[in-house]
Amino acid sequence: MKTFYQILIIIFVLISLFILKEDIRQVIDNNFLSDKSEGNEILPTEFTSKKEEPLKLKMDTPGPLRVVDKFLSINENVVLSRDNIINITNKYREENGSLNSLKMDNNLNESAREKMEDMFQNQYFEHNSPDGVGVGDLGEQVGYDYILIGENLAIGNFNNDLALVDAWMNSPGHRANILNKNYVDIGVAVGQGFFNGKKIWMAVSHFGTPQNVCPGIDKVLLGNINLNQSLILEMMNELSLRRENIDKGAFYEGSTINEQIDLYNQLVNSYNDLILSTREKTEIYNNQVKTFNTCILLYQ
Repeated sequence: MKTFYQILIIIFVLISLFILKEDIRQVIDNNFLSDKSEGNEILPTEFTSKKEEPLKLKMDTPGPLRVVDKFLSINENVVLSRDNIINITNKYREENGSLNSLKMDNNLNESAREKMEDMFQNQYFEHNSPDGVGVGDLGEQVGYDYILIGENLAIGNFNNDLALVDAWMNSPGHRANILNKNYVDIGVAVGQGFFNGKKIWMAVSHFGTPQNVCPGIDKVLLGNINLNQSLILEMMNELSLRRENIDKGAFYEGSTINEQIDLYNQLVNSYNDLILSTREKTEIYNNQVKTFNTCILLYQ
């Protein structure tokens, strides 16, 4: 008799578990908001926004100019002057199309000086150093934010500043830099030193157009967008994990199915809000980049 009652109890428990399982499934169906026919499904939004890229900045570097007479020693009485070289450069700009006068920029003076000293120290005469450092790198190192930068180099036995600038003007590539209507600033370094065992003059002119001639791009905004994109990826992975556990009908983090569903839907809402915000920020950023790129094209 006792055995009979035990069998009845087991049958009752099995029937109860079956009924409870159906009840849980019904709760999921009713609360998971996954019934598309009701039109109330909460789905993660697909994130497809793409950031525009600023155009690459332009560098003009005609071949280095050598004006050397092997039979002519350097004239120790000659003194070449940065200010006079800039004045003569602007004089030629005025005589060739009434171009705007270039403003002397201290950052470009510094980048030109660093270039000249590096060439003497490491005994090379090229636009790129043995370490691969070029005029664009030098501009960045001294804090000159440019959209256009160029470099003229010269080495030789120059009798005066005019002879130096004339040597550049007689070379098509160097002349193009001097007469480039899009340049705004100039920096010059000139000095004597020993090159290949011979005392000689070396001159560097750096031409530039700063980024502030064009509407700026908000770098803080770009940082926020990049951060949001990382958060979106993290939230997407968390949503996938939570959805998988809910579909299994398993307890997760000590939460019931209903609690998991509530947390999932809350996370979806936060995820969708973040995507909307990021899309809006990306649109603002992209418009800034497009305006900036349109401006750059005017100078290239």
